[in-house]
Formats: sequence, C-alpha cells, structure tokens
Amino acid sequence: MEFWVLPVCRISLMLTLMSSTGRGVASQTQSAYFLPEFALSPQGSFLEDTTGEQYLTYRYDDQSSRTTRSDEERDTGWDAWGAWSDCSRTCGGGASYSLRRCLNGGNCEGRNIRYRTCSNTDCPPESGDFRAQQCSAHNDIKYQGQTYEWIPVTYDPVSPCALRCQARGKSLVVELAPKVLDGTRCKADSLDMCISGICQEVGCDRQLGSNAKEDNCGVCAGDGSTCRLVRGQALPHVSPEEPVKTVIEVPMGSRGLRITAKGPDMIVIEAHAPNSRREEVVFSSSGSHALGNNTVEYQRGADRQTLRCYGPLSADFTIKVKYAGPKDTVMQFLFYQPIRYQWRETDFFPCSVTCGGGYQLNSADCMDIRYNKSVAEHLCHSFPENTKPTPKLKECNMDPCLESDGFKEVMPYDQYQPLPRWEQNPWTSCSVSCGGGSQERSVVCVEEDIHGQIVQVEEWKCTHSPRPISKQSCNTFECPQWMAMEWSQVKSQPVEAKLPWLKQAQELEETKVALEDPTFIPGPWSSCSVSCGLGVQRRQVKCKVLLSFTQAEVELPDEECVKDKPSLQRTCDSGPCLASPDSSWRPLRAHEIPDQHGYVWENMGFTPCSASCAVGKQMAVVRCVSTLKKEIVDDTLCNGSKAPLASLRICNPQPCPPRWEVSVWNPCSVSCGVGLQTRSVSCVRSVAGNRTESVSSVQCVERRPPELQACNQVACPLAWEAEEWQQCSHSCGRGTQWRKVYCKQRLATGSYRRLSDEECAGTKPDVHRICINPDCLLPRLEGGEWSKCSVTCGKGVQRREPVCRRQTASGQLVTLDRSACSDLPLPPLIRSCRMSPCSKHKHSKKRCPQVMGLKRIYIQTRQEKRLSFTIGGRAYLLPKTSVVIKCPVRHFPKAQVRWEKDGSDLTSSKRLSITRSGALRIYNLEAEDIGLYRCWANQDSDIFILKLIGYNNRLLEHPEGKSLGSRNFHPYLNKEGGYVGSKCHEGFPPGKKASKSLPSWMQKNEFYRDDDGQPKELWDTLALGNYALASAARSHAGAFVLDPAQFEELVKNISQLAESGDVTDEMALHLIGKLMEDLAAAGQGAPTEESTTTGNHLDKTPNTSELSEGKTPKKGSRAVIVRQKHHGSAMSFQRDLRIHVGRTAYLTSATHSLTLMCPAQGFPPPNLSWSKDGAPLQNGDRVSWDSDGEVHILSPGASDVGIYRCTATNDLGSDSETTLVLLAETPMIAASRRNTSDLKSSSLKVVVGGVISVRLGANLTLECPVKGVPRPTLSWHRKEGPLGASASPLPDGSLLLRNLTPPDYGTYSCVAANSIGKSVASSLLRVAGGAVGESEPSKEMNRKRVLMASVIGTSVTVKPGDTLRIGCPVVPSHRKPIKWSYQNQTLKQSPGVSYRMLVGGRILEMNTHGGTFEGRYECQTQTNNQQRLTAWIHVLAQEFEWRLDEWSTCSTSCGNRGTQMRKVRCLTSEGQEMPHSICHHLPKPISQPQLCNLLDCPPSWVSTVWSRCSSSCGRGFRERRVSCQQVEASGSVRVLSSSACEGSRRPEDREECSSHACVEWLTGPWGKCTGRCLGPAVATQSRSVSCRHFSNTTSKTCDPKERPSSVRNCSSEMCDVHWKVFPWRTCTAACGSGFQSRRVECIHRQNKKTLPDQHCAWQRRPSTWQHCNITSCGIECKDRTHYCPVVKQLKLCPVDLYRQRCCQTCAQDTSAT
Repeated sequence: MEFWVLPVCRISLMLTLMSSTGRGVASQTQSAYFLPEFALSPQGSFLEDTTGEQYLTYRYDDQSSRTTRSDEERDTGWDAWGAWSDCSRTCGGGASYSLRRCLNGGNCEGRNIRYRTCSNTDCPPESGDFRAQQCSAHNDIKYQGQTYEWIPVTYDPVSPCALRCQARGKSLVVELAPKVLDGTRCKADSLDMCISGICQEVGCDRQLGSNAKEDNCGVCAGDGSTCRLVRGQALPHVSPEEPVKTVIEVPMGSRGLRITAKGPDMIVIEAHAPNSRREEVVFSSSGSHALGNNTVEYQRGADRQTLRCYGPLSADFTIKVKYAGPKDTVMQFLFYQPIRYQWRETDFFPCSVTCGGGYQLNSADCMDIRYNKSVAEHLCHSFPENTKPTPKLKECNMDPCLESDGFKEVMPYDQYQPLPRWEQNPWTSCSVSCGGGSQERSVVCVEEDIHGQIVQVEEWKCTHSPRPISKQSCNTFECPQWMAMEWSQVKSQPVEAKLPWLKQAQELEETKVALEDPTFIPGPWSSCSVSCGLGVQRRQVKCKVLLSFTQAEVELPDEECVKDKPSLQRTCDSGPCLASPDSSWRPLRAHEIPDQHGYVWENMGFTPCSASCAVGKQMAVVRCVSTLKKEIVDDTLCNGSKAPLASLRICNPQPCPPRWEVSVWNPCSVSCGVGLQTRSVSCVRSVAGNRTESVSSVQCVERRPPELQACNQVACPLAWEAEEWQQCSHSCGRGTQWRKVYCKQRLATGSYRRLSDEECAGTKPDVHRICINPDCLLPRLEGGEWSKCSVTCGKGVQRREPVCRRQTASGQLVTLDRSACSDLPLPPLIRSCRMSPCSKHKHSKKRCPQVMGLKRIYIQTRQEKRLSFTIGGRAYLLPKTSVVIKCPVRHFPKAQVRWEKDGSDLTSSKRLSITRSGALRIYNLEAEDIGLYRCWANQDSDIFILKLIGYNNRLLEHPEGKSLGSRNFHPYLNKEGGYVGSKCHEGFPPGKKASKSLPSWMQKNEFYRDDDGQPKELWDTLALGNYALASAARSHAGAFVLDPAQFEELVKNISQLAESGDVTDEMALHLIGKLMEDLAAAGQGAPTEESTTTGNHLDKTPNTSELSEGKTPKKGSRAVIVRQKHHGSAMSFQRDLRIHVGRTAYLTSATHSLTLMCPAQGFPPPNLSWSKDGAPLQNGDRVSWDSDGEVHILSPGASDVGIYRCTATNDLGSDSETTLVLLAETPMIAASRRNTSDLKSSSLKVVVGGVISVRLGANLTLECPVKGVPRPTLSWHRKEGPLGASASPLPDGSLLLRNLTPPDYGTYSCVAANSIGKSVASSLLRVAGGAVGESEPSKEMNRKRVLMASVIGTSVTVKPGDTLRIGCPVVPSHRKPIKWSYQNQTLKQSPGVSYRMLVGGRILEMNTHGGTFEGRYECQTQTNNQQRLTAWIHVLAQEFEWRLDEWSTCSTSCGNRGTQMRKVRCLTSEGQEMPHSICHHLPKPISQPQLCNLLDCPPSWVSTVWSRCSSSCGRGFRERRVSCQQVEASGSVRVLSSSACEGSRRPEDREECSSHACVEWLTGPWGKCTGRCLGPAVATQSRSVSCRHFSNTTSKTCDPKERPSSVRNCSSEMCDVHWKVFPWRTCTAACGSGFQSRRVECIHRQNKKTLPDQHCAWQRRPSTWQHCNITSCGIECKDRTHYCPVVKQLKLCPVDLYRQRCCQTCAQDTSAT
C-alpha cells in the first residue's frame, strides 16, 4: 500500500473548511478529513489557491535551508529559492515544491513557487490506483445523509484534475474535491500529473514539461535502433485433417503486436513465459483478454478479426490459426521485435598506475538482453544495427607521487609511460608445403614501464587498438601430381603428357617486420589467379618504419625506403588443365600423316585464362607433334603453311569476388599529442571492362581494414589553455566575467598534464574582465502590434507603428516619447501577408470592389457641431465643425477601407480617426484640414474635397500654401503614379469602360445628420431668396446641398441669399467667383465624349497636362512635357523610388532603384532623350530607359548624383525639364570643441559647442553651421526651460541672446533636422555671477507645467520633487463633474498619496515630494452631447539624472594655482550613485574648474628633488637644494633669505641611501651525475639557479641573458655501457627461408652487469633477429623432366619454375655463358 506523504509533522493548526454545497463535508465525529490541497501546501505562509478558498497550513520558516541568492535574483528583487519539500508520494511519481520570497514589496516578476517530480519508481501492484485511494477516503463520510463506496470515474477532459467519484452500483457522480492530490495521473494511460489542480505535461523521462516520448522499441527519447519492424502475410491452409497451424512466433519483449485475419478461422495464441507453464487462448468473442501478464484486445467482425497487444510481451507468443470453415484465412501481422543481442559499455577498468598520471580504458560486452548475461561477440555482429562502441580512454590518478624529497622529479616527455601495445612474434613454418596450410604466431599485450622494462599485461589494456591476427593460411597452391592422358588407339607406348609436367616451386619467403630504419615490408601472396595452368600471384609492398617510443608501425612514401622494392607479382602454376573433348588426343588420320616428314600440327587446347574473373582471354595452343613418337617436337619440323589460324575465346566472365578497397590516409587531425587519421574503406568487386562497382560490406569476407589510426604521437609544447568566459554577473549594466586558465601540456599518449603557472612561457591570459551591457537601459525603437491584413484573400500588406521603449533597472519596460528614439533606425513597418486564396470560378463573373460615391456639393451657412457627408462630392464648411465622411462600398470589407489626404496615407490622431465602418471622422475643423480626401476599396476609389469659409467671409487657404488644383484621379492609379495590374470589367459591355472622371451627377443623395445616427428624410424645401428650389437645393439648419447642374441657378440667385441674411454681401460676391472657378475646373476635368467612347482600356485617362490645359491634344501640336504638381516633402524611403521630372530626388540607403518619369504629349508623338550633367545619358547594366522615356537606375549611389534633363522633340517644337538627383545626408553640425571665456567684450559670436563664459549685459550670437541633404531646418532649445525674451533666432539659423543676465544661464542646444535624421550640438552658457539662481528658471518651468492626459494615452517622466499637474482634455467651458482614478482605482487621499484639485477638477496636482505618485492616472467625464470622455496618462518617476556635486576642497591654500571641481554623478531618485553608462541617454552637464584661495603664501622652505644615490648597489648618499621662497597671489615666486623662514624647520639637503636593486644569479652545487646518458660515459647533471636580492629574497629582475647554465654534461660510470650481442640461434628452417634470433643486452663495461635498455639508447641497437637459409630445399641439382633441352632452346632458364625443374641443364647453360 502506498503511503501519502503529508506535511503534517510540523502542523500545529489545521483548519477544515466546510463547503456550503455539501462537497467535501466532514463531520466532526468522523475520523477522515479531506482537504483539497494538503499534500503540497507551502509551509510557513498562508496561500490562496486558484479556487478562491483559503486552506491554511503553518510551519516555521527555515532560513538556513535557502540557497545563496544569485546576482540576477538580487536584480529582480527575489530572495533565494528555499529547500525542496518532501515528495507528495512515496512511489508512482509525485511532486515536490520550492518557495521564494519577494523582497521589494510584492512587485517581483515571475512565480514564487516551482515544482519538480520525485519518487518516480513504480508502485507495487498491490498498492492500487492513487485516484481510487482518494475516492475511498470518503467512504466513511456521509454525503446527503448517506455513506457510499466511492470509485473514480473515467477521464474527464474538461476537468482532469478534479476528484470526481461515482457511488458503486449507482449512477450518482459527485465532485468530492476541486483538486486531486499532487502527483495523481491526469488519466490512467498517461504520465501527465496534476499539480495544484492543473494537468502538467510529463515526459517519459519523468520530468515536468518534458516532451520526451518512447520510440517504437520502448526506449525513452530513443531512435528506434534497439528493435526492428517485422511485418508480413501468411495463408495457413488449415483443414479438418490438419486443424491447427503455426503462423509466426513473437519473442518476449516485442511491442506493438497487431494481427488482422480475414476469414472464418479462429486465432489461437500460446504464451510461454520463462519459468512458468504454457497458456493458450482461443479468441472467439470480442473484448480484453489476459494472457501471460499482458492484455490482448480482440475485435471480431463479420469477416474480419483484429488483435492488438501493446506490450512489451512478458512471454513468447506463438500465433496459430484453428480451422473453423472451408474458406482460407489470410493472416497479416506486424510487431516490433527487440534486438536480443546488444552491445553494452562496461565500467572503466582500474587505473594503470596509482599516482603520477595514468589511464583507464573501458570496453563493450555483447549482452543477451533477455537473460541479462554476457554472450559471445559474434551474436552482436549478426545484427547490422549493432555497432560496437569504441573503447574510451581517460586520465586517472593525476596526483604526483610522493617520494622522500617531497615530489617525484618531472621527467622529459619521452620518458613518460607509453600506452600498452600489441606485440607479435614471427610466423611459424607453414604446416604443409603445398595444398593449403596454416601458420601461427603469438600475439600478446605488452607494456613498457618508466624504466624501459617490457612486461606482458592483460589483453584488455590493448583493446584501444585492433588485435593483429594470430593465424593465417599459407602455401595455398596445389601440390604436384602425376596426370596420365587417354590411351591412344594405336598399340604403342603411352605418352607422358601432351603438356610438360611442371611442378610449381613456391618460394618460401621470410616474414619481414618494420625496423627503426625505413624498410619495404611485403604482404602475403594472394592465391593464384587461375585454378589450372599458369597464373599470377599478387601482393602489397609498403614502406614502413618502427617508432621506437610507441613501438608502432607507420607507413611512409616509397621514396623513403632506400633498398629496392620487392616484386609485386609473380607467376604461379596450378597444374595442368583437363583437356576438352574436342582437344583430346586422337589417332592421326591418314590424310594427316605426311608422306615424308612424319610431323603434323595438332590442337592442344587453350592457354589458361588470363583472369580468374571479370572477363579473361584464352589463346588456342597448337603444337607440332611427331606421328611416330607421338611427342611434341619443334614447330619448324611442321609445314608452317598448314598451321591452323590462331584463335581466341573469352573466359571467366563472372564478376570477381568482393574485396576491400582503401583510399590514402587523410592528414593528421593534430600536429602533436596523438591525432587521428582517417581513410575511406569500401567493399567493391571488379566487373567486365576493367571497372569496379560497390557492393554491400557484408559480401567482403576478409577482415575489414581499419578506417582510423593514431598519428603524430609526440608531446606538445607547454601552452596556456583558457576556458570560455562565463556569463556576465549582471544581465544589465556593469558586471564581471570569469574564466579558468590553466598551464597544460598534451602528452604523446593523448592525455593532458596540468602544470603550475610558472612553467608556461608568456603572459597568462586574463581570468576576469569587466562586462557592461548598457544597451538594455538605453531607449530602443521597436515595432508595435501589426494591423490586420489589407486584403481578405490573396496577398496583401500589414502595417504597424514604431514604439520607443526603455528598460528600467528593475527590468520593467516603459514607453517613452518618440523623440527619445529619433536617432535610432526604424524597424520594419510593412510586411506582406497572405490570406486564403481568392476563389476563381472559370464561368463566374468577378465581383470587383466598388466605392458608391455621390456627387453632391455642400455649403454650410451657419455654425453646427457635427455634419455627415458621403464620398464623391465637395463641401464648403465653417471652422470648428466636426464632420463624418462616409465611404459606402460594395464587395469589399468596410474595416479595410483606406484613406488618403492629398496623396498621403491618413492615420488616426487626436482630431482624426477612421471608424470600423470605414468612415472618416474629423473633429473641430481647422485650416490644415483643407484638402482632397480619397477613400480606397482595393483598386476602386473616390474623392471628397473639403474647403473652409473663414470669418472674413473668404475661403481659407491651407497654412502651408497647398492648393488642390484641377486633378483627375484614376481609380487604379497607385501612389507612385503608375497603374495597378489587375483590372475589373464587371458590369460594362464590350467596348465600353467605367470612368470615375465622368460622375453621375444626377444621382440622388441625402444629407445626413449624426445627432442620432439615423438617415433623415429629404429636407423640407426652403426658399432661396425669391425662388423656391423645390427640386433642386435641399436646405437644413444652415446648409445647402446642390447638384452641379444647379450651380447656374444658384449663381443667378446668390444675391437673394445675401438679401435673406443667410450670407453677407462680401461673402456672396466671393462665393460667386469661387463657385464659378470650381465649376469651370470640374468641366475641364471631365473627359470629352470622344475620349470616353473611343478608348477601350480602363486605365487610359487624360494625363495631367490635359487636365491643366482643359482639352486633349489636337492634331499638329508641339511636344510638351507634362509637369506634375506635387505637395509635401519629396523625400521618400521607398525601396523603388519613382519621381516625375521637375522634382528633386533624394537617394537613401533604402533606395534600391530609381525611376525618372517624363510624360510628354504632342502630335506627332514626341521623341524623348536624356542627358546627365550636359552629357548624353548612356544605356548600361544599371542605367537604362524604355520606350516610354522612363529612366531606370538600379542600386543608385553617389556616382548617380547629378542633373538629369529630359528633352521631348517633334516636328513642331521641343520642350525640356530637369531633375536634380542628390544623395541624402544626415545633418552634421560643425560644432566647436573649444571653451570660450570673454569677460570684457560687449558683443561676440561663438560657434555652438563647449562652455561659454560672458560678462553681464553682453550680446551673444550662437552660430550653428550645419550640412545635410535635404537642407536641414534649425531650431534652438534650452534645457532648463523655454527660450527667454532676450533670445531671437536669426534668418541664417543663428541664435541672438541680448543683454545677458544670470537667469540666462543654461545649456542651449541647436537641433538640425531633415527627413534623414537630426544632429544636436550644445553649449553651456555662464554669465558672470550666474552661479546664483541657476535653478530658478527650472523651478519656474516646473511650477507652471501642466501635463495633459490623452484619449489614446501618453507617458511622461517626472523627477521626484517637481510639481506634477495633470490636465484633463476638456474645453474651458466644461462644467460637468470629472472623476479621477489612479492605478485603475478611484483616487483617494491616503498616507502614501497626496493631491489637490485645481480649476474645478480639470487639473490634478500630485505631491511628488514623498509617497507614491508613479502610475496610471485617468480622468472620466461626459461631454455636452452626453458622450463619455476618457483620457489617461502614465507617469514614471525619473529614475536617473546627472547631478553636480558640491565644490571640492581647494587644491591649494594660497597662490594662484588653487582650483576646485564639481564631480558629475549619475544618481537615482533616492540619491544612490550608478555607473555613468546608466545616464548615457541624458544630456550630461559639464563641470568646469574654478580658481580658489588667490592669496599670498607665507614664506616656506622649498626643496628640489633628491639626486640619484651615489652608489648603484649598497650604501651611498644623495643631495638636494633647499631655499626659502614665497608664492604670491599673482603666481610669481620670490626667493627670500633664510632668516625669513627661521620659524620653521629647515629640511635636510643630504642623506644616506641604499639601493635595494642589488640582485644577482645564485647557483647551487651541482647534483649527482645521474641524468640521461648522452654518450660513452657521458651523462648530465643539474643545479639550482635563482635570482636573489642581497637580502636573500627572490626577485625576477635579473638579466636572463646572464643566467648561468643549470644543466651540463658530466662523466658517469653508469653510462660506460655498450650493446652486447650474443650468438645467433639455430635457424628455424634448414632451407626455404627461416629466421633466427639472438640476445642483445645493454652491458656495463666495467662490472659487466645488465642495465635497462634506456642506458644504451644513445647508440643504435643491433637487430635481434634475421632471415636465414634462404635456399632451395632440393637435394641435388639434376633435371626432372624430358623437356629440359626444349627449355634450354627456348631460353626459359631465367624463369624460376624452369630453372628448378631443369637444374642440371640450366647450370650447364650458365657455365657455358
């Protein structure tokens, strides 16, 4: 039974809350109580859970259990985490928590509690379900007056962590607790657990928040490599005679078993578990079945059976099928079978040494995972998925070995103990002389100790390298044998053979090993290339050398070996080939027997195949044979003319057996300290055509060559090794970084030796450094929230606004004014967006967006608060009127309507907003609202012209001088002047087109008033003067609505309006003229009937020139360039810039291309040409122009700056226009760096920059020379407040300050700005006597400043102590109550919040001298039209500021050199000093020194500096001059007589001295001559050398060039040694290449004792073995065949085969020559 761990050991008080609903009710008489959360209630505090009910538990606060706070925790205000609580469960997976406290008043970011899993071991089966235990705890508690036996309900996805239980045997389901105990599974088949009532994800690794999953093999986060998928299909064919058949066996441990059977037969599973009886289940009914501790789910349908078992199987399953009907059953099966034999890494073996630095190795065993025991390695090799892990090597026991003198002496690197290695003895003689035998050699693992002794050790120590083979085949050629041919039909003696009998003499070669000198080492011969006849044997010969230190063989290039390279191939004879039937011997026919000679040509068969595989060749063999002796004779005896033709045939076409092919070794990975070399090894086979092809590695039966080998096994020089820098101790601001630096040496064994820092040469790298991250405290420009996509389907754009933010020291992000980020680059503000594809129906009509504009003209005659209009007309309105311009659309979402004004996009502001329905609201019209407004619905648009009638009865002009002009807008004209690509032709018959330029003036319209938001009926007809315009103008509340056709009648009767009093006489005259101008402009803008009917393209509209001229070009008109009228800045940051000729183009870093457009008209059509700076413009890769005359410049830069002229020419004349292309530059002020002080001049000019000191009443001109493109605009500002009355900006940008007084003290800044950026330069102005009252202007400014709240919100920073006044944005006549709130709560007086109301509540004044004032302030009221007004402002306390300290103490008490300074410090609002980088974004005041204590000094003794000591080492004396002097206030010095200074003690002018720089090299006595032997009786001895003072202290100031030697050669009897060579032992073979060995020892010449080999290492060691008896094993030299004369005649004696068979004949031939 599982135990619940409850934190009740320290509980002194527990409160059980009674729920009013009856859930969790506990009677006081009952023994069981249920608390919804008692397993993990944090102790020592009162917590409130998520249900709103408080469950209280108390414990003492154990501060000692808390961990040390990190610097990051200190910055965030958190205390350190406390100790982990006890686990909520003892098994099955529970939870534990840890708490921390917030130390800054509850304003910490993050959670105060964290969880982790614990007790992840499985519970015993008898413990039962944890959720069921919690339900059963309520069995004795009455529910509604009755007790029940409660059982858990199934998984509830809505509230998986609620304790919902069901009364056994009843349908009653009750939620007994809102939370289960922590650690309860969310559902039965998942590891996810409930913690604090929330289901938390738990991975298979039992960790919270982990997404680790089990693979198909059941391995957590595995890659599926420990099992293999088995799937297949079977047709058992059972019958009444054989009713049961086995389909497949599924081994124990398999997973995901799934069987599908189609047919009537039944599925039978026999389970056989280890050490248990067999079980068998016949599946006939659907449901879950228990089998061998596994659950099998079985479903049976009409003709389909499905069986599933998720596993892992606890027994071997034998799947069978049992006969149940005549129809066959098809079985399909699938499961994941575990790989039974897998490699498991062993633990590391014991260290090779107990001290001084050794090594450890591990290995890998082949394990039977079923029985968890080690098995033979070949079982693991049988699975391709298994890869044996390579042995790992690591250092161990690195502590120095203690000896009698303290520590062992550090030996040179080549004296260190090398790695164990494999050592092999020579091969034994072959077991047979022919026919294939074997030879063996012993391979042992040896180790060389530090004294050079080689001893045999356990083989596991050498497993880091492959073990050499200990057995190989030899003498694989066939043995000689007698072969008799067929008997002839003629009674005569049988011939011996038609081919000479030849015995192959296999050369018994010695086995060579690598020596210390480069030597060619041949490999074993391959088998003969043919199975009969003459063939070829091949072998590899490599140049190798033996490294004496590591005893490893290393391959070298062939040119390193000086001796001749042994042969790579030789001939071999595999015995005679069996004759084919057509080439067998037969009696000579009669016609073949010659009349005289008795010789005939006979076919003797074919030569051996030239290749044993991959296509060889065979030549036909024809010999001359004697018909009498039946012997082969010389070919000259036969008639050559009758010789058969030579024939050739192909043989052995099959591919060659697979073989290993290796590449050359790659360069070593390191230059020292044991590197690695790799090469590629592939299994190939030779095929026809001298080609090779790759095959599976399994097909290569020979041992795979190694792909990896060690290299450069030499020790590296000493070097510093530095680890990576740790993280900065502070994530924001100034901190410290640390790292570890060691003096290390990588040894030849690959291990590292750590040394003391003194042993490494060079300067040790820094272990710590200062790290500063001030960027986190600086303002940064970020993007706000992205807007919705501009389209509902297809591809559109999204926009966002830039937001200036800054992070405070506490990590909080605050929003700043945009000006604080003016110098920062803008983030991307536009991005593309892709919605779902637009529907495209082949036969359906495209529904194009339409703007439903109405052409109406509105004239306002009396003041109104608010008017509504519809797009498509124009309005003449009075100022201060609020308007709504509606944009009704069809087939387009209203929320995506876009508005422009004068060609520029409109965005919401204080007085302008765009509603969700796409309407434009403008509050309180002003002169700057005059203009042309356009609303866009995708490609369609319409305009609305807005003009204002001034108080002087004249139409107001735009404050910037903008005029609307006569414009004709095309609905598909984009902002760059081009036309959009997609066109809609909906609703127009062929040959017609829609034209916005010809409006439907006769459409009806209604004039809307938005008082109640509902449309009005047609207004009642009112008379205009003496005329009643019943069907014409509609008038209401002082406004007229007219169709354009009514202009004429209105003009005729405008005087009647004046008589009626609706308009003044002066306004009537002005209106008549202005309306006539507008009517004429509207007529000019309309296309003629010809232009609207003849065109057949929707995007063909009259150009601007046509609009301005009022007519289309006539025949025979001269060429004219259409000049566009543009308003506003020409600066653009678009990627692709399009500029009409006549404008100035500014190139920025964002400009990727520039297009200069030059539209022209005339007849004949004019020709366009371009020039730059007076020279014709040349076409190129970057600069080109098209047929329309547009110049395209790709990647424009400084080289493209200049004057571009477009010339249009035809037969009737020409026209030209220029465009200036400039490179945009940010403003740069040439500020002065010099300080100016002029206390005499009454008028002076100074360039801004530095500190300026002037006299009282002076006139100062501050000049601000600036450069920039476009030309920057200059403005002046004063840090302490607004510019005073004495400051006047001059036309050249300078600032004139007249009659300066002390209040004019301050910092004056010149700001130069253009469209690219801005530059600021400042000067600190000081007026004589200006130190007094410096802060008065600032105080005055702070006293009067009122910060206005905004309906869209704003943010300000206020310095503690300044007056904070917040205004609510209402009109002065507002009288309705205003409600103020602070931090979203009604503002109330409290000890921490102090305020007062001013101006009837419209201004809120907060006390910032103490208490809390930082936060959000909001004012709410109602306007006169009962609308709710809400405005807010967020006030931030200025956390940091520059502040000047008090004047420092004067540097002198008299004279003229006394100065004092004021230190500039960066302080928090509490006065705590911070690093200067924190205040980097604030203007820093300049601290200038000032003179002080300008007095005559009293006479005093003055002494010069001491001379150098008379002795450079030891005792001496030094002198100086002493005189009586006086320093005057003017700075001059007077020398007085000694009597003037009698009142004070005269300093000494001579004193003794001694130099402490006396150092010398001190040497110790020479040590014993026991060092390394260098030659005969020559060794080394050493002594100590140190640099010391005369005081016997160590120093480092001695000259290293004069350092005495610490090592020298010496005569040592121990080195009077030599190599003693003993006699050779008997050769291992009497003939045929054997070997013999001998002893070689290092012997002392005098005492004849044997010493370790290292004492003789200075001389070459003689070889210890050699080859012997390299002779033939024949007994005597005689011929062994009858054909030796032929051998001699054919000159075949040089061939070994023939020379051995014909020894006697060939010897005679040699002696004869």
